Amino acid sequence: MHRRLLPLFILLVYISAFSTSSAVFAAFSPDDNISQNKVKLQQMSDKIIGVNAQISSLNAQIEKLNGTIKKNNNDINEGEKLIKTAEDKMNVLQNELSENQNLADSRVRAIYKNGGSISYLSLILTSRDFSDFISRVDATEKIAAYDKNIMEDLQSKKEVLNNSIMDLNSKNQQLKQLKDSNMAALKQIKDKKKDLEGLVGEFNKEKAAAAAAIEENEKILIGHSVVVIDSKNPTIADMRDAVATLKSLLPALSTASVQKSAKMYIDDGERKLAALIASSSDSSNSNTSDVTYKATYSMVATAYAGDNFTSLGIKPVRDPAGLSTIAVDPSVIPLGTKVYIPGYGNAICADTGGAIKGNIIDVFLNSEEECDIWGRKTVTLYIVAYPGEW
Repeated sequence: MHRRLLPLFILLVYISAFSTSSAVFAAFSPDDNISQNKVKLQQMSDKIIGVNAQISSLNAQIEKLNGTIKKNNNDINEGEKLIKTAEDKMNVLQNELSENQNLADSRVRAIYKNGGSISYLSLILTSRDFSDFISRVDATEKIAAYDKNIMEDLQSKKEVLNNSIMDLNSKNQQLKQLKDSNMAALKQIKDKKKDLEGLVGEFNKEKAAAAAAIEENEKILIGHSVVVIDSKNPTIADMRDAVATLKSLLPALSTASVQKSAKMYIDDGERKLAALIASSSDSSNSNTSDVTYKATYSMVATAYAGDNFTSLGIKPVRDPAGLSTIAVDPSVIPLGTKVYIPGYGNAICADTGGAIKGNIIDVFLNSEEECDIWGRKTVTLYIVAYPGEW
């Protein structure tokens, strides 16, 4: 019995897995993809800003270390000059010491004999008298003492100079070690900067990919309306819906090329819609669903927004699927007239304005942003019914 149930159990597991897999891999809508990629785009932008701030800090450290290393080099060069000068002085002093040593040796050889004692016998035999002997002994001792002092002074100067050279060499060695340490630190910072620059490059790639995904999904969003507007035989209702859809999507589009395309198709759709309506009005064989218009006007259309009451004492309304509010010149179109405007829809002429004179109308929209998008354009206005006729 258990063996019979096993295949059924396996089948159920496969069905469950397939159902779960289908749910997991269900495709996201263009709106979802756009939202997700906008979040990713912002995240990448924030990361790039953060990493660039770190790179800027590293650049400051690099500049500071370069200045320190330059000073190290200058100090080392100055130290080497001082060492060279001291070594030159040491050579001069050594030569002077050698010369004085040779001179003293020659004197000693002349006045010393018998293992370094003064030859007083020689002085007695060569002296004129006892006074001359005393003078010669005194002079000889003074010469010997003078030579000894000179040699001691030169030797002392040599020791001082030698200590100075050793001290300069020690300081120069310390400077070279400091320079090596700074060079190692500089390399470490440059390597870190290189890694961060590579990270910025990766973030920019992800940012570009997110922007491309947003563009692609925005193209998908406007795609159906574009196909309708480009089609050869659209209905008035389809064309009207396509234009209205593009207008509703336009404020949310973030890709410049898609925005430009949407605006172009809105203008193209409005022209085609006006032509379709005009053709429908002129046709004697129109369907019962087609509208027969009483008059047609070419108007310059601007837009306004706000909560003020209209000239008819009602609040202005923007209802693309119903009846919106526009302002007209009553001398051209009576207040209370119902009209149709391609790209805007059906409306009641319920308001006036100081700047609304002649063939100018002001359509009501819900926000200043929508008004900016609408701008100023030429439209075809169709009279649906005059006051009292509807």
